[in-house]
Amino acid sequence: MNPAEVRELFPILKERTYLFSGGHSPASTPALEAVQRLMGEWAGDTLDLYSRLHEEQDELRRLFAGLIGADMDEVAVLDSTGTGENLAVEMIPIPAHGNVVFDEWSYPSAVYPWMLPPREHLEQRWVMSRGSVIELDDLEAAIDDDTVAVSISHVTQGEGFRQDLGAVSKLAHAHGALLLVDAAQSAGAVRIDAHAQGIDFLAAGACKWLLGAAGVAFFYAAKSHMQGMPPHAGAPSAANEFTSPSKGPFEPKPGAERFHLGIPNLLGIAATRPGLAALADTGMERIESHVLGLSGRCIAGLQDRGIHVLTPENTSQRGGVVAAIVDDAPAVEQFMRERLIDVYGGHTYNRTLRIDPHVFNNNDDIDIFLATIDEYVAR
Repeated sequence: MNPAEVRELFPILKERTYLFSGGHSPASTPALEAVQRLMGEWAGDTLDLYSRLHEEQDELRRLFAGLIGADMDEVAVLDSTGTGENLAVEMIPIPAHGNVVFDEWSYPSAVYPWMLPPREHLEQRWVMSRGSVIELDDLEAAIDDDTVAVSISHVTQGEGFRQDLGAVSKLAHAHGALLLVDAAQSAGAVRIDAHAQGIDFLAAGACKWLLGAAGVAFFYAAKSHMQGMPPHAGAPSAANEFTSPSKGPFEPKPGAERFHLGIPNLLGIAATRPGLAALADTGMERIESHVLGLSGRCIAGLQDRGIHVLTPENTSQRGGVVAAIVDDAPAVEQFMRERLIDVYGGHTYNRTLRIDPHVFNNNDDIDIFLATIDEYVAR
């Protein structure tokens, strides 16, 4: 597929200019049809649907693994990015002393698990930004031989800055620390190679750049971290065979299936598979090039209008998120919505306007947005 063909899959784009994939992707026609088919199967042949419970889940694992350069048995399907981030933290042995390194913009779900017992004794080290960039030198200065983990967002939600995962991984591993990646704002928009970049753990929700549904998320753990016991267990598929006290100890499966606790979210999986398939068919290299072209066009247009853009111009330091400082961003969002344009008015960062073009957007979408900025300023 090419971006123009992907665009045809999304009916919302016939009516609206949708530029908020970093919040929630719109539903595609194939996703709507997949949910309708599943509802029909649920109503008409429930036993057949039950017999295929894990087939759809496994296909999602295969597709996501392909998008991030991982093996299928390193990927689990969970319910949220935060669940995956908590799981990663729980899998890491707790030392008597040590520290965890975050960047200034680390998302709360990546930070809070480290603040809970029995890890609250670990020192929290924060690396502050210089302008809109987290400098590698500053990260390196914060990491030492007592560092347990470096926990970062690949692309930050409020600024659109993209970290160099391979470089950060080398810094962490040189001191025996692990790299935890929140990929909620990058997976599906820019290339990730979990093996080549040395990522230890990664989590991402399906409902943003992965063109899927809320309530579905992906968790990656490198094989080397799946040797011990998992912190949770529940579904029969988590073990090599069902065990009871009379049959012997629990023996978890060697791969990521051990993290599945019950029946998968079939509606969410049905709604998510078509988006992952479209991304896989298009290819992440083409998607990244397209997304960077659109975000660059948006940045240039905002700067031409004298608007301060937080997101770096350097293509290696950004993805699809474009963040700019405007007065009363929620009012700008409302003005846009009245004209059938969807952007985010920074309810978390009250003066930040965010524009998130994805593979299904085109240059016309960016130009419509910029022309409406001119209209807002004129009024």
